[in-house]
Amino acid sequence: MDENCVKLRISNPLYPALLRQIFSPPAVLFCKGNLELLSSSCISIVGTRRSSDYGEFMTRKIINELSVTSLTIVSGLAKGIDTIAHDAALKNNMPTIAVLGSGLNNIYPKQNKNLAEQIKEKGLIVTEYEGDMTPQKCNFPQRNRIISGLSIATLVIEAPEKSGALITAKLALEQGREVFVIPGDAEEINSIGIIKLLQRGGAYPVSSGKEIIDVLNEQSVLPCFKNKPKALTLMSNPNSPSLQNSIHKLTPLESKIFETLPLHRGLNIDQIYKKLTGITSPQIDVRELLEAISMLELKRLILFHGGKYYRK
Repeated sequence: MDENCVKLRISNPLYPALLRQIFSPPAVLFCKGNLELLSSSCISIVGTRRSSDYGEFMTRKIINELSVTSLTIVSGLAKGIDTIAHDAALKNNMPTIAVLGSGLNNIYPKQNKNLAEQIKEKGLIVTEYEGDMTPQKCNFPQRNRIISGLSIATLVIEAPEKSGALITAKLALEQGREVFVIPGDAEEINSIGIIKLLQRGGAYPVSSGKEIIDVLNEQSVLPCFKNKPKALTLMSNPNSPSLQNSIHKLTPLESKIFETLPLHRGLNIDQIYKKLTGITSPQIDVRELLEAISMLELKRLILFHGGKYYRK
């Protein structure tokens, strides 16, 4: 066994308590990284491997908004939403746990080896499979029970009708955990699984990290805030002079986004990006765009509803 790998049996006090509660918990966990994260409060964020620009935007937006808490982001290191979730967590200085469907010496997909190294250094990699175990198709549904089992809640962002993310959500509901979903365009294939989850009941539709925080606060399971952030302070008092002043202090990019939105019609993130890149040179960095849109929401100049942004 790799000298950097820690083997945790279910009887070990470091074995995560929440995971021990699920049906058929793994008898052994092989871990690399910060073992203290196994006792932290986690939220899993999962979704399709074929994510859209909208899916990436919402993943980064929500993780940015959740970064005011002490939550740990859990996902499966797969392509698409999982990769984005881990990357966004690292960029927001949030701890993250990657749960593999293979051994620790066999990172899958291979293009995520560098990301796995970053997670190992700043977070934790976990699997129930021996070091050189290859990523078998049957491993991933089993892996999903660990993703949901480690977490107080699961957020699904984009999922077709047949999706591993839906398996994770179903397991989370069976484990008595909260499930959140991001609504999207009903005609998009990545929205079909989300619609199915909502039809079955038990999942909360959300459009922001604040909505997730509010629900988890009601359930008394949310860890303490790292520090009460300036943005959260503004949101808690909409009549404060500081908020009123901020409404009139927009950056050039915030102004362009606000002016781009029609008065009586909403635009999704792809439409906003295309409109802006048509009038702006050079092209806008997606991360800067996400931050500017989040600030406009915090300043209560725009709102998000049904997958689109509207002027207030």
